[in-house]
Amino acid sequence: MSVFFAMVGEGGDRRPAFFLTRNSAPESAVEISDMRHGDLLEAQADGRAISADESGRPVVARRTRPAASALRARLAVAIRREAAARIRAVSPEWRQMNDLREPTEEGAVRFARIDAIRAASNAIEELASSLPAADLAGFPIANHTLWPEFD
Repeated sequence: MSVFFAMVGEGGDRRPAFFLTRNSAPESAVEISDMRHGDLLEAQADGRAISADESGRPVVARRTRPAASALRARLAVAIRREAAARIRAVSPEWRQMNDLREPTEEGAVRFARIDAIRAASNAIEELASSLPAADLAGFPIANHTLWPEFD
C-alpha cells in the first residue's frame, strides 16, 4: 500500500501531511512507500522536522537543539500530564463527580489530595521555568521530590 505526502497550508503554516488515497491528497502530493512513511513518522516522533525538497519529496531535517522556550513548554506539558495521572489515581473523574454530589469524609480526603497534587504541580512548573536551558533536559518529573506521597 502506498501513502501520499504533501506540504499543506500557506506561508509559515505549511505542515507535512500524509494521505491514504490519491483522491484525498492535493495535486502536489507525491507517492511514498509504507516503509518511508514509517521512517518519517519515527523521525517526527523523535523531534525532527519533515519538509519537502524541490520536487515535493519528503526530507527529514537535521536534528536541531530546540529553543529554551520550546523545552520549557514541553516540560510544562509533561508536568501537567503527570499531575493529571496522579489525580486520576487518587480519584477518577466519575468518583470526583460522585463526591461532589454526595459529600463524604472520604471524598473530602480525596479532594485534599487532589489539591496537594495541583499545588505540587504548580510549584514544580514554577521551578522548571526558572532553570537554565542546559538543565531542562534532565529535569525529573515523575520522581520529583515535591510530589506528595499518600498512604
